[in-house]
Amino acid sequence: MTSSPGAGFPQRENPNGSARLDIPTDDRRDTFDLLVLPDGRKLAFLDWGDPTGFPVFYFHGTPSSRLEGAFADAAARRHGFRLIATDRPGFGRSDFQPGRRFGDWPRDVSALADHLGLDDFGVAGHSGAGPHLFACGAFLAPARLRFIGALGPWGPVASPAMTADLNALDRFYLRLSRHLPWVMRAAFAPLGWGATYWPGLFFGVMRASVSPADKAALSDKALLGVFRRMEREAFRQGSRGAAHEALIAFRPWDFDLAQVAVPTHIWLGEEDIFVPVAMGRHIERSIPDASLRLVPGKGHFNIENWDDIFAACAGSRRDRI
Repeated sequence: MTSSPGAGFPQRENPNGSARLDIPTDDRRDTFDLLVLPDGRKLAFLDWGDPTGFPVFYFHGTPSSRLEGAFADAAARRHGFRLIATDRPGFGRSDFQPGRRFGDWPRDVSALADHLGLDDFGVAGHSGAGPHLFACGAFLAPARLRFIGALGPWGPVASPAMTADLNALDRFYLRLSRHLPWVMRAAFAPLGWGATYWPGLFFGVMRASVSPADKAALSDKALLGVFRRMEREAFRQGSRGAAHEALIAFRPWDFDLAQVAVPTHIWLGEEDIFVPVAMGRHIERSIPDASLRLVPGKGHFNIENWDDIFAACAGSRRDRI
């Protein structure tokens, strides 16, 4: 079930802890495959991890792209998983889907699985992947979807207390999404411009706003290099995809977490300023077969926890065989 990182996957001490980060450093922005979906849209995807391993679809954050799979690549290799990282509609090389809701995404994933000849698979992802992971758990049959692995996943803003725990920018986005959605769409344009044309300023502002744990994580040059590429790729088509996805994330969702019918393994840093601990606990309470691990001293970018997540996912898969 394990394999060691090969050439191009440098090992080094993680500045945010004792675990080691193994991150591919090559630029894969021009590496992807395309599937034409039944409605004519193009869906882009890219393989990471163990090419002979059990298939897991990797869902990126918001905003991000298929290149984010680099952060989970080595852990997937060690635990025998093939990662198929997708660009969601409007990100990277995937066509925008007007009016998209979270319940639409499992149909795209099923179409891609059919295209690849996969009878069953898992899903995993980080941050803004949360609603898409849980939608798959709600709408795909457990015989096909075997497990969910989630790192710092976004959940529904389910109470006033949870709203109060959001960071200031997310509280602002929450108000815009519910009262001035057209302003929210415009508010995402500067993010795209910054990531594309002023990356130094973009990432400087981001580093200044995150927790000390995440400042340490972002001091890793290889991690930051991948981060720059994946964010630039996220806005390849502009900011429309990110704005629409954020809009539906802050509004009431089109499914209930109680519908998720597969084992769900969640790791969340206690210093995560983007996903409050209260949100993680709400997700755990709401999904029938969910487990939440709170990680002291870690923030939003504790990518070393992919080893723990994939170990738990491997256990779920063995239990269900």
